[in-house]
Amino acid sequence: MFLTDDHLHTRFSFDGKADPEDVCRQAIGRGLSEICITDHMDIYSDQPYTYQLDCENWKKTMDDLKEKYRGKLLVHVGIELGQPQINPKQARIFMEKYSMDFIIGSIHNIENDLDIYYCDYKNMDIRKFYSHYIDWLMELAKNYDFDVMGHITYPSRYILEQTGTAPDMTEFYDRFRQLFKCVIEKGRGIELNLSGLARGGGKPMPEEDLLKLYRECGGEIITVGSDAHVASQVGTISKAGQEILAGAGFRYITWFEERKAYFERI
Repeated sequence: MFLTDDHLHTRFSFDGKADPEDVCRQAIGRGLSEICITDHMDIYSDQPYTYQLDCENWKKTMDDLKEKYRGKLLVHVGIELGQPQINPKQARIFMEKYSMDFIIGSIHNIENDLDIYYCDYKNMDIRKFYSHYIDWLMELAKNYDFDVMGHITYPSRYILEQTGTAPDMTEFYDRFRQLFKCVIEKGRGIELNLSGLARGGGKPMPEEDLLKLYRECGGEIITVGSDAHVASQVGTISKAGQEILAGAGFRYITWFEERKAYFERI
């Protein structure tokens, strides 16, 4: 089985604790064939792209790891690009300066750089908010460069934590169907983010019903990622991720090198 983990954070991310070398060692120890380290590049309205990431040191470290583990582990250099629409100029400067194997496009923050984590879900119209979040995903899908869209049901994690009730995704099937068709038409994909399983007690993002909907829309490009922020979580859910995808009707998983998609049979 060709095992991958294509959403990983290291100490170069503001919320990461893993040493990049330890990430590679853990991946080898868990029998992985390929990984992509995708540290954060969150874009802010009033900050340069360098605000959150030591770009020169990051890139050199990642390129060195690719060479060091060549023949032992496919190590790819990626980024999790957060909400580039907040400051398109800074996002463009970063993308033009640094070459990568893989880009996850995500939405962590919305208007006024508000982090979705800090929203007060107990005192808002959840349905209206979720529809607005999907608007942000649609803008990302239509107008910005990435390979797969990350954790597309991201607010669900925090809505459940705060309110004790997960939002009903069936209310948004039509919106997600539109999103998936846009992503597919652009030649891109989505990820199966298993951070909830890797950390214990959580759910996949998206859950199986939306994975099936993406597949029904013709979606084929899909990566699996633990979203690990510590080395011990690397690769812990790779087999489980493939089992979930198989149950949703997928025959292949995807990984990227130099922005080109490669497919491995599940």
